[in-house]
Amino acid sequence: MISGFRDVTPQAIAELYDRYSERTAALLGGSIHFGHWPDPAESAPTAPAAPATSVATASARMTRLMTDALGVGPGDRVLDAGCGTGRPALQLARTTGATVTGITLSGEQVRLASAAAAAEGLSDRVSFRLADVAEARFPADSFDGAWLFESLLHMPDPRHVLRRIHDALRPGARLAIANVVERAPLPAASRPALDTFCALNRIAAILPLADYPALLADAGLAVESVTDVSEHSVPQTLRALCAAIRADGTDVPPEEREERRTLLDAMDRLAVTPELGYAIVVASKPRRP
Repeated sequence: MISGFRDVTPQAIAELYDRYSERTAALLGGSIHFGHWPDPAESAPTAPAAPATSVATASARMTRLMTDALGVGPGDRVLDAGCGTGRPALQLARTTGATVTGITLSGEQVRLASAAAAAEGLSDRVSFRLADVAEARFPADSFDGAWLFESLLHMPDPRHVLRRIHDALRPGARLAIANVVERAPLPAASRPALDTFCALNRIAAILPLADYPALLADAGLAVESVTDVSEHSVPQTLRALCAAIRADGTDVPPEEREERRTLLDAMDRLAVTPELGYAIVVASKPRRP
């Protein structure tokens, strides 16, 4: 079952991230994506409410997995479609020597990401700008790699977006996707929590993991690997985020406090819903004969 496909507009996504990016990044240690906890003890039922490994460290680990999946090096050009606060792009550039173009719908994210690039002295190789990947036009065969780091879930027409990225990649280049997925149909008791999570986070679609090979093939991309990292990511990230929100002393308006309570209730439920997962999917644009 596909969750989402709500009436999510670019404006709604931009408003969400303009409003919450800086605060969410502070709660999660800089990035605003799920982390990776490889220690089995941290996913045990007795694990603490907030995993011992910091979210910032876990987020960097997930970015490293994505970086390794792309396999780019010095001088390669990479498209970061849905760049967030820019931390993954900066880590990618710093560790590989690649040049990264990050695009986002949020002006606030462009500001935060550009400031971070300047602070790290990487503005010559990492740039960020306002653009909608569904509408942006890049020269054909212009990137040596691309990733969709928890951004495909915001897009009502993922097939269209994947075709756009296919056209922008050079033959042989890889696309890496990190995304929340449905590993199996959610039980009825968890479905309202996922609906709430999608609505509050402007998520257009959480796709079944089994749908990805056909989705990518339809865009002309060949699947290389599908890695389910759910047990090392979803419960830990959701527990950590819930703990950080509950500990946050920032004064917020009454309507936002109610929204927070609703979101926390949903994430508490989803943290113990193993059917909700997280995967890294790698595909490539076939080389020409």
